[in-house]
Amino acid sequence: MELDLDSLAKIPKVNNDRACQLKCHPMHREDLHLKLNAGFVGFDGTENKRTLLAVDAVKKATGVEGDLNVLLRRPHGRAISVQNKFIRMCGVRAYVSDEEDKAKWEKLGFKIDGGFNDFFEASDFVMVGTPGGQETSYVEAGLANDCHMSMMGGAKRPKIMAELEEKGVEITDKLKADFEMEFFFGLENYEMFAKAKPQVIQCTSCNTTGISRASLAARPLGLKMIMGNIDRRHGDPHTVVKASPSAIDIGKGVGHQGTDAGTVFEEVTYSIRASKAPTTVPHTSYLDFVFEGDPTPEDFVECLAKTREVVVMPYQDEAGKTHEWTSEILEAFLSGFERPISPEIYELIVSDNIIPVKLGDYTIMQTVMMVEQMSIAVPNHVESYLLCAGYPAEKVHADVDGALSCVHGIWPDKLSV
Repeated sequence: MELDLDSLAKIPKVNNDRACQLKCHPMHREDLHLKLNAGFVGFDGTENKRTLLAVDAVKKATGVEGDLNVLLRRPHGRAISVQNKFIRMCGVRAYVSDEEDKAKWEKLGFKIDGGFNDFFEASDFVMVGTPGGQETSYVEAGLANDCHMSMMGGAKRPKIMAELEEKGVEITDKLKADFEMEFFFGLENYEMFAKAKPQVIQCTSCNTTGISRASLAARPLGLKMIMGNIDRRHGDPHTVVKASPSAIDIGKGVGHQGTDAGTVFEEVTYSIRASKAPTTVPHTSYLDFVFEGDPTPEDFVECLAKTREVVVMPYQDEAGKTHEWTSEILEAFLSGFERPISPEIYELIVSDNIIPVKLGDYTIMQTVMMVEQMSIAVPNHVESYLLCAGYPAEKVHADVDGALSCVHGIWPDKLSV
């Protein structure tokens, strides 16, 4: 995919008024007449609750029609709170996994439209957002009802396919090919997926999404390899984990993140370890980009800033203030936007504090990248929905970014949707 090479000086400042964008954005395309009912399994999970609201925003902005369905389990406090928000913001239809829970939800005042099978019959597209290892039964039900299935980055497709075979599900050559396709990273392979028309899709994970965006930015400069380490957070903000504040899990060997990105960018070699650090937000990647030739950090910053959903954070801004702590960087960025759930940072954030090293015919650039793990993959999830709806490839990236006010450029004031 070619990068937008317009001069940064000509990039307009982003309008952060979400309501204005949804109401006034010229992307509304009534001529397309697209409709796709979307269902969400694990609707109140960290990524899926953000994905549902993002799909709703994009549907409203583009005119794609269709219901939003959620599959409920037991009515615990977080599920009740999130479901109330969804009803208030986008009028979702609710179904229950277990009939025994129907009366409990109805007693709380919620309208229930049906049960487990009804959910899949009512959904044309299903976003599976369960914890890893729990996807198979939902994929099985989706396939039985001819649904398009989109899975998140943590799913283990070979394991799921083996479990489906054990359950007697016929794995046709086409379905096997779907399970073995490269990861879906729409900024690079949307058009290819649109031609292949897979029924089952696996989207890139949070860190793989960040690595893939950076790879897309670096490729024009002669990218050959990315190696280094990801300091993964021990848990999301609401998650309670056993961790020592003075210890880091160093990780065993190469993680899946670079390997998964390698299915998309086959010409690039990846060797990336994934450690665990005692933080909740964000994942912080210390990656070395290996280029053939003599590109400069300034060249890399320019390419990063021109890549969709990538924001360059100055180490020192024009007023002389330094931005060197991850928590301060995320807070500084997030404070400029109105988004439905906090934190919600769709963008990959890269510090401009890049260290170049010359090694023979190669140039190595040492970088620091920040991934807000609960949100960065959301635009790609939305593109998987639009892919299954038949949305045009030439419009999809700009329309998703416009509807979500997802920006790229150089913080704070050289940003564009």
